[in-house]
Amino acid sequence: MKKKILIIANCKAGRGKMKKHITKMVEKLQKLDYEVDVKYTSLEKNATNIIQDYEKTFDKLIVCGGDGTLNQATQGLCEQNRKVPVGYVALGTTNDFSKSLGIVRNNPLDISENIKKYEEKEVDVGKFNHLFFNYVASIGVFSKASYSTKTSMKNKFGRMAYLCLGVKELFFHETYHLKLLTKSNIIEDDFIYGSVSNSKYVGGFGIFKNEKIDLADGEFEVIFVKKPKTVFQTLKLAIKVTTGHLQDKDVYYFKTSDLKIESEKETVWSIDGECSGNVKNVEILNLPKKMNYLIPKRRKNK
Repeated sequence: MKKKILIIANCKAGRGKMKKHITKMVEKLQKLDYEVDVKYTSLEKNATNIIQDYEKTFDKLIVCGGDGTLNQATQGLCEQNRKVPVGYVALGTTNDFSKSLGIVRNNPLDISENIKKYEEKEVDVGKFNHLFFNYVASIGVFSKASYSTKTSMKNKFGRMAYLCLGVKELFFHETYHLKLLTKSNIIEDDFIYGSVSNSKYVGGFGIFKNEKIDLADGEFEVIFVKKPKTVFQTLKLAIKVTTGHLQDKDVYYFKTSDLKIESEKETVWSIDGECSGNVKNVEILNLPKKMNYLIPKRRKNK
């Protein structure tokens, strides 16, 4: 019996260039003796709804889009407790998660040409209250830019569209009074930024370039930045954190498998670049090796 592949494609991602590649992808996969079904995302039929409404079984899933589209697919798979190998054709603006997986943004037809040469990699998934996320839940400066920047601006200006809005937030940032609770510690302070992540890259920056990051170790990397007293301190801290210098008296950096966050008021978080909606108290859990990704085999050093 032929193996079945479901392709979910967001053709608005990546400047709308993906649709012309879909036909070729299907042809190449069929030549490799796969049965292929293609579903396109829309406002009503996002990747979550497509998976929830898809009653047939499938052996592999290929997601073509940005980190937001992949997040929707993860939501659908986790809600239905489906664990199938997922291939990711990254077409977004920053593609933080694909870079962490080792998937380089190049030829979108590579996975359809070489899928039998790809290997499977188990990766942790985060749970944010009732939502799931692949690589980051964040709050504060730079976080809003990921979901409030218009698609037309992202397609036209790329990452620069994020940076312009993020820099604006540095000078007009909001402060959040939060209590962070882990199994071993309680931290309460005023913050301008916080992130709970499972990624080498966040917001397009190599924040963890000086750290050893394992995407399947059952733990998150947690960063919370205290409220600075001056604009100069804000800029200084932003530069330090985004360039991977996390050892600072105004930066809390630790690892944990679960975290509870209590807030004095309802706040909005960014979940893989998508808006969480208004939430007050948050519980974030690490679900070890919940997802299974298809990634190019690494070449062995001779």
